[in-house]
Amino acid sequence: MFTKRQSLSLTLILLLVLLTPLQSFSQSATVPINITVNGTLTISDANNDASSGTNPTINVNLSITPDLGAAAVTGDANFRIRTNRSTWRLNAQRTVEVDTGPTNIVAMDVGVLISTQAGSNANTMAGTLLAPFTAQTDLGSIPTVSPVDVISGTAKTSTARDGSNTNNYFQVNTRYSILPDFFFQPGTWRTTITYNLVSP
Repeated sequence: MFTKRQSLSLTLILLLVLLTPLQSFSQSATVPINITVNGTLTISDANNDASSGTNPTINVNLSITPDLGAAAVTGDANFRIRTNRSTWRLNAQRTVEVDTGPTNIVAMDVGVLISTQAGSNANTMAGTLLAPFTAQTDLGSIPTVSPVDVISGTAKTSTARDGSNTNNYFQVNTRYSILPDFFFQPGTWRTTITYNLVSP
């Protein structure tokens, strides 16, 4: 399923838009997160998992009204990977952010939380999160100059054959968050994160 030179790219587009309505004292922000997966391995949207769901586009929208002391707004984008390779890794790299505001937003303002889980016919120990992704971090932990390893894979993702392709998944859960803050200004802040599944 997975040759040494094959790779799978997962692109995450994080877009923050701050809008100021006329005759309004509040500001609202929308953060659509679009994830597109392309590659030869079986990767699917965790919420719509099927062989026909490979190379999905996952949309997450976060809407906030800048305020002090307000709770963080979060959105999930989860995907599943399957490989019979005993050595693999998932890495990530992002583009330099574009700010049409200026919004005063920087990469460190957007939180990133990554976790893993596995189906009943999958190997829960197939991959291990690497620091700083072992705890909540921020987009600043994903560099723009070179990829950083997120998960180190040390075993096949499945422990048994699953003909229905429903329980042999190794799942990567990603959560993105931002705290409302009066410091933010109207505009658009955007960056693109690309996740690559590579071997070894």
